[in-house]
Amino acid sequence: MDSAIKEILLLTDDLIFTDKVREILDPRYYKLTVASSLPDDFFSAEKNAYSLFIVDILSKSFNPLQIIDKIKNHKPSGENRILIASQNRKIENIVGPAPRVAGYLSKPVDFDELKRIASNYTGENKKILIVDDDSEFSELLKMFLSAQGWEAYAENNPARAVEAVNTLRPALLFLDIMMPGKDGFEIMQELQEKKVTASVPIIIITALKFDAYQDKGMLTGFPEMIYKELDEKFLLEQIEKKISESDDGIVSSSVKPRVLLADDQTELLMLVKETVEKAGFEVFIASDGEEAVKMVYETNPDIIIMDYNMPVKDGLTAASELKDNPLFAHIPIVIVTAFGEKQAKLRGLSMGIDDYLIKPVDTDELVARIKMVLKRNKQVLDTNPLSKLPGNPSIQARIERALSEKRKFAVLYIDLNNFKAYNDIYGFEAGDRVIKATANLLVKIAMPNENSGDFIGHIGGDDFIMVTSFEKGEQLAAKITKAFDEISPSFYKKEDAQRGYITAQDRQGNLKKFPLLAVSVAIVHNNIRELTSYAQISNIGSELKKAAKTFEKSAYVMDKRKN
Repeated sequence: MDSAIKEILLLTDDLIFTDKVREILDPRYYKLTVASSLPDDFFSAEKNAYSLFIVDILSKSFNPLQIIDKIKNHKPSGENRILIASQNRKIENIVGPAPRVAGYLSKPVDFDELKRIASNYTGENKKILIVDDDSEFSELLKMFLSAQGWEAYAENNPARAVEAVNTLRPALLFLDIMMPGKDGFEIMQELQEKKVTASVPIIIITALKFDAYQDKGMLTGFPEMIYKELDEKFLLEQIEKKISESDDGIVSSSVKPRVLLADDQTELLMLVKETVEKAGFEVFIASDGEEAVKMVYETNPDIIIMDYNMPVKDGLTAASELKDNPLFAHIPIVIVTAFGEKQAKLRGLSMGIDDYLIKPVDTDELVARIKMVLKRNKQVLDTNPLSKLPGNPSIQARIERALSEKRKFAVLYIDLNNFKAYNDIYGFEAGDRVIKATANLLVKIAMPNENSGDFIGHIGGDDFIMVTSFEKGEQLAAKITKAFDEISPSFYKKEDAQRGYITAQDRQGNLKKFPLLAVSVAIVHNNIRELTSYAQISNIGSELKKAAKTFEKSAYVMDKRKN
């Protein structure tokens, strides 16, 4: 690290957390300033020279999210110099070996996800309680849930939250984790003290964008950290990584974005490769369009730079194949063309090429373009951050495309059985490994090579989707169920795998034996009856999945109804 003193501003109202951070940073090349508020004229001062802002996300004397927005919107500072952290002794409520949180919901709310969660956790008891100091938000949730047939109630005073749960006895509690006076951690702790309230499933709602707390409290969107015990080594690694990032936030000291360069001029290719590598990227090369497509399949790069004029397969033909493949459609592509190739540009723009460079290429401009395109792509990328598979917008678009083509097709809804029990016993990190392994398994089965025309998407959580031809649908489902049962025991400790089950609490708080993880596949198709909409296909899939889940091991169910 540079020997020059780096100035860090810690924004917190937690004295214990302040002492811990100061103890870690003071012996090193950091100058730490601590504040419990940020004056309105703070960013107008010329002397502001902080290398990093650490914001305590659980502070109560100020609104951390407003502070973060203020820093992000200040051009000399920006998002790339913010580290979100905190220390909370009750974090085991979320990251412990048997976390007390049943799930997460981010603001603004995805109402399909809200409906799915509410359906999963309610039966005869239709009461749902929303605890959030934001009255407009809680009223919006209340109105939606009430319109869908639930008995929804809202409590905007966190001090009365425990009393409301005790009185109402809801089937499900939506709880904001950051509220003034009493935060969600404190409320969860109090709810655990009584058996009747401890059994109520809790869904955390927050304006932060995250999928799940990891062991060290890492959240997505920012490198947020919430600790039970502050990890000195990990905190220093994150600080050094953040400070060492380039101004555009693309190239960091620890993770190198992958760049694929494709050009048939070998000397030029090697020269550009050397330049891009010096700029902090990991570089792969190909000498023609066909080789480029194969290299994409092998290396899954973050960006592709291809010459238009190449033998075997030109740059636009190769790019067209990649854009038609759902696994690689999100990868930005920059085409290098000669000055007069106007028609090539127009053709490329119509198929989604991200940028163009004119020969001869200035290497400094190339590096700048790579960083710009990566940054832009990061902001709009429609992929699940865990599995790297296409997300819900792409899923809906792909199904609607299948409907419009008037061909025989099949949609496979793929869901894991007993996943919540597995998460409760083994923790979220192990659960994430299962999700990643499942995604990899689906890719290997459905897309054995770069020429496959099938589609795989990640709906969220442990739900996946596949779009294929009707002829291949049942065959793929059989392969998926067989292959998953083969790898399922590897997710468990030896004794659990040999026993064939784990013991965990069910949704009612009763101890129950849960078999090993299995996969349920619902096959929706248009071979017998007409399919007309995305919603119709989704509803049929939900019905069929319930039938598939009645089997103890992995199973698939194909729709055989005529109407």
